Amino acid sequence: MNYNSWIFWLLFAGVIGGYWRLSHRAQNRLLLVASYLFYGFWDYRFLFLVLLSTVIDFIGGLGVSGIRISRSKQRNLALLTSASAFLLSSGINYSSLVRGDFRTGLPHHFSDFAVPIGTTIACMLYGVALPRLYALPETKRRKAFLTISMIANLAILAYFKYAGFFLESLRGGLHTLGLSSLDIPTLHILLPAGISFYTFQAMSYTIDIYRGETKPTENFPDFALFVCFFPHLVAGPIMRAHTLLPQVIAPRKLKPGAFEEGLLLVLVGMFKKIVIADNMAPLANAVFSRFSNGHAVGLSGFDTLIGIYAFAFQIYGDFSGYSAVARGISKWLGFDLVVNFRNPYLAVSPSDFWRRWHISLSTWLRDYLYIPLGGNRGGTFALYRNLMITMTLGGLWHGASWTFVGWGIYHGAILCGFRALNISDPKPEKIKSIKERLIWIFRVGVMFHLTCFGWLLFRAETPQIVFAMSRKILTDFHLTGFGLSTLALLIFHCAVLFVLEWRWDGENRLPVGENAPIKKRSVIRFAALYIYLLAMLLIFHAETSYAFIYFQF
Repeated sequence: MNYNSWIFWLLFAGVIGGYWRLSHRAQNRLLLVASYLFYGFWDYRFLFLVLLSTVIDFIGGLGVSGIRISRSKQRNLALLTSASAFLLSSGINYSSLVRGDFRTGLPHHFSDFAVPIGTTIACMLYGVALPRLYALPETKRRKAFLTISMIANLAILAYFKYAGFFLESLRGGLHTLGLSSLDIPTLHILLPAGISFYTFQAMSYTIDIYRGETKPTENFPDFALFVCFFPHLVAGPIMRAHTLLPQVIAPRKLKPGAFEEGLLLVLVGMFKKIVIADNMAPLANAVFSRFSNGHAVGLSGFDTLIGIYAFAFQIYGDFSGYSAVARGISKWLGFDLVVNFRNPYLAVSPSDFWRRWHISLSTWLRDYLYIPLGGNRGGTFALYRNLMITMTLGGLWHGASWTFVGWGIYHGAILCGFRALNISDPKPEKIKSIKERLIWIFRVGVMFHLTCFGWLLFRAETPQIVFAMSRKILTDFHLTGFGLSTLALLIFHCAVLFVLEWRWDGENRLPVGENAPIKKRSVIRFAALYIYLLAMLLIFHAETSYAFIYFQF
């Protein structure tokens, strides 16, 4: 269910229609039901995984803090988890989720119920083990519940997202060694939408409780809403418990200026998705698809570079557009989600880029991976090692392929390279002279092109395509009509938004809302802005609507 679909807005209209007339408890229940409907629209069977991750970390958080769960609540959670597991076997065979060489062809075979039966047994064993876990000394108990949470969540993520990739890589490695006769099973596993987002968010809750940075909730529906709140469920931003959970628990009210701020965010987000991302997609696809066989006849290096530019703005419009709409509709529901983008293409260094791009993920990796590894402590080698590990795993978080791994390694390498150069990032407010401005423009240009090469690694399906496109840019660079017309379209669609976001510092200084200066609330100015955004949406919307890129992560 995409934000740019009528069915989503019908669902949202049904939610918001009577939302502010309900009690706080009823509001939360309504949002919880709407969130499960929202996620179940893609594939209701995978609601099991959302519920499983929710139950794991709800119990884990209480266990870490030493709060005992009543037997009735244990029983209800076990029944909920086991019942939801049977969603995997209803309607369509479980074997259609994991398709191997052997399929029964029967409507329901015993093997189709392996997951729900296994889940039921696991729930029973966990229920038996809980008293023993609570009986452990405090330090061991806290570590035990945290370890169970981490292993369970990472196991779910590893199986559904990475099992097929690792088996395929193993098969390729054995073939290289001349051991292709060994039988390695083939798994084509369907990837649940947004699994990386809600898994990371649920895990961070238990980790934060272990660190003493947040307190657990004993209200399961409230925690379930924290995990699956539909505006950010499948593509972020990744919210921390200390930021979102208090907003779930406390009564909400519509703040002054929240409606107009939400409206601007929704319009800007839809503009980014429909006008920019969906118009850039066919331009980028036209270039990348030509290299599917390793070379492209009829394309110059300039055409190839412009195609990479098009993808750079496609993915920015797509992802930041989703985040803007998520923040906008959350404003209407009384929630504040974190800003996830802040003019990333104005970054002057790799570290500056990651302070601006997918901020909720970069801070998650910093707080839960980079700093625990040692951060910048322990000398130069340790610093570079920690950066490379963090960014490589960050690349793997995005997808199960060697190009994503390469993308992560590349960003780790340029982070290390800029650290070695020891060039400080200038503060915008201190850039005053013409020389300083020219240096800033030069550094922005360099970083933008370094980022674009990273997008080549991100978008290309194979390393061979990366090499072919790089070779084309370096050896056959000349202007063409196709490249110039594509560049003109890119500038036409992106220039105005680029200027607006530069003035707004991404979404940090929106000229509307409760904290906006009164002098900026010009009726004529904002009427013109809204008319422009609506006109662009109506006139220059793409003929084809594309799914949000980050739904696959």
